Amino acid sequence: MALPIRYIFAIASLGLLSAGIYDYLKNFEENGCEMTWMFEYPKYIKIHMDDRVARRFPQYRLHIYGEGEYARKVSSLKLTGIPVLFIPGNAGSYRQVRSLASVALRKAESSRTKFEFNYFSVNLNEELVGLFGGLIQDQTEFVHECIKLILSFYAGAPKPPTSVILVGHSMGGLVARALFTLPTFDPRLVTTIITQATPHQAPAIAIDSLLNSFYDEINTYWRLHANSTLRDVTVVSTGGGYRDILVRNGLTTLKGVVSQHRGVSTSTMSVPKAWVSTDHLCAVWCRQMVLVTKRAMFDIIDPNTHQVTTDADRRMRVFRHHFLTNSGSQKHRENIPGELTLDPKIPWEVKQNKLFRFSAEKMSSTKYFAVPVIRETEESAVEIDSVIIMSNITRQDWVCACTLKEKQDRCTSCINLSAKAQSLPPNYSNKKVIRMYLKELGEATHIVVIAAHSNQKVEVVVEQYPMIERHLIFNLPGIYYYFIISYPVSVLDMAAMLQIRNDSVYYSLHLTGLDGPMRAYTAHITPRRCRKLHAAEYEGIVYTLNVPWSNESTYGFSKFRETGQFPVKVQSGKPRDAEDEAVHLEMFLHPSCSYHLKLTTSPVHVMGQ
Repeated sequence: MALPIRYIFAIASLGLLSAGIYDYLKNFEENGCEMTWMFEYPKYIKIHMDDRVARRFPQYRLHIYGEGEYARKVSSLKLTGIPVLFIPGNAGSYRQVRSLASVALRKAESSRTKFEFNYFSVNLNEELVGLFGGLIQDQTEFVHECIKLILSFYAGAPKPPTSVILVGHSMGGLVARALFTLPTFDPRLVTTIITQATPHQAPAIAIDSLLNSFYDEINTYWRLHANSTLRDVTVVSTGGGYRDILVRNGLTTLKGVVSQHRGVSTSTMSVPKAWVSTDHLCAVWCRQMVLVTKRAMFDIIDPNTHQVTTDADRRMRVFRHHFLTNSGSQKHRENIPGELTLDPKIPWEVKQNKLFRFSAEKMSSTKYFAVPVIRETEESAVEIDSVIIMSNITRQDWVCACTLKEKQDRCTSCINLSAKAQSLPPNYSNKKVIRMYLKELGEATHIVVIAAHSNQKVEVVVEQYPMIERHLIFNLPGIYYYFIISYPVSVLDMAAMLQIRNDSVYYSLHLTGLDGPMRAYTAHITPRRCRKLHAAEYEGIVYTLNVPWSNESTYGFSKFRETGQFPVKVQSGKPRDAEDEAVHLEMFLHPSCSYHLKLTTSPVHVMGQ
């Protein structure tokens, strides 16, 4: 007997729902985070609180972190370093401070500047503050008392701090911002806040009216006082991306809450030198993110005072460098030379082709590779108007542009282009890229790559190309076509396809129609006819999905000659006030291979979205 239509519909709906739940909970990349390790046994030294504070908050504690000899040193609480206070989140432990604190200790030991960070952590009794707003006021007031007590430990220091860096995980980041709403709080006590997977916009689970009211009070205060009380307070917020199923990335943004001149919001998937999605707990120990955070914290220290710089604009430049636009440098540079002097004793090699490639296992001596800027060509009717420069050179100032004068066979100086670079995955490859229009070079006649002496492998690619041939527009199919062209793989072969020939380094596909989470696709990139048989570990394809209305770009990497599969979907929908710009898929290719690209819809990912 045939089943009634309503039962068939119910079974089909249940199947789709189950597929969506599976995709949401399981169908994401493996955890790419490396572990952080303690080199000595960690100790959490309990700090005695004033009797008044202890009676008022008997359930809370304050600890200072230490290891080995350093633990014995700080146990006296006669401190001279830079104070950092870690605030755990919902059901969080004060012991979660150990990853940042241990890395800071090792980095300080190896640093020439000898900056020392003293890490404190509050024990908030692992309260479920993310579910009940009645707890957050007490936590905020206790943290205020801790900050005042911490600063008192530096009374005898030669250069005592006037503020404490706050690092908050999850709801701990909200507690950090809530401090400023306290009537007796001095905003000069905190000028730097770093939050990890903190839902700044609204509660992750909005089931408590007290918590909702607390959010409204905090965010309203921050909007109204952005140009007064909070004008010198800088905030960094990182969301975990797809792996964080507790706090979605859209909740972690500071947009509309913190002034854009004082806040940096991004996803850990987009952070240069990290490029990993972190689950909610992994956010505190993921080694890639811990290293990025510590580099930023070292860079905001004033070398004269050995404390956090009072220049809020400088702190913002540092945070943008490390969390948004790293050009390949481990350290933020305030004064980047605009012009470089070229040594006349170093060999000058001119490379005439549109595509210049160089690879060497090591550089026994420094060389200048001079690539003439192509203004006109007879080979193609399409104007060459763009250039891409890729390299793994570790030198900070490694590429420039110069104008060769008449009767000269080489340039004597050039305009530095190094700051325009963007770091690319995989991590530890030192790969970076510059993309620009040739007109941005002005009257320059040559692009000069400075390949310095090195015992490591050096690779350089410079390609000049017509933008119209590499920036393509794909109109992605809508939801009504999902099941027609997706399963089995492209029944009617209607998926978007592209054939890429050899000697192509870069393609950008503008994906019109991908403006909300309810669309999801998969990019299949297959190498073909590779002229090269073997390649180094870090050679291959790098792809990135850039979302113009948020810092939620995702990155992927597949090794040389391996087929890559890359999810094409967004975490947050396009805002109504966003500019009319499409998401675009960028591919940085190995020029020795041809490629076949196919974009297919993914119904399972759609249900997960």
